[in-house]
Amino acid sequence: MRIYSGTDITDLKRIAKSITSSGDAFVLKCFTEDEISYCRSLKESRMIESFGARFAAKEAASKALGTGIMTGGISLTDFEITRDDRGCPHLVLHGAAKQRADQLGITDMSVSLSHDGGYAVAYVCMLAEEK
Repeated sequence: MRIYSGTDITDLKRIAKSITSSGDAFVLKCFTEDEISYCRSLKESRMIESFGARFAAKEAASKALGTGIMTGGISLTDFEITRDDRGCPHLVLHGAAKQRADQLGITDMSVSLSHDGGYAVAYVCMLAEEK
């Protein structure tokens, strides 16, 4: 078994400024339709925290894959944070990110999100079978 991991921290003021200054352009570039719908359903302070945590998760996942964001055809919307019935976050990969995970033999993924004190942090762990 091989473990791939990544972590990221995001300044929530930067997320709020990006949303305020570019409006939908930033949000549409970074988040899927379902992520946008969920985050916008929250009151404003929670909305910024949720967008920030999801942004950090996308960065963390790209680090786990060893690609970074916006390289190799991988976009921010290739990473999606969904929620189960209990509200637990899950990472779903699409497009080029999914192809990279398949190349690495990723069989399972876990994501943890948190926010406090003006920052959001995310940790992603991916497991792959040894080749």
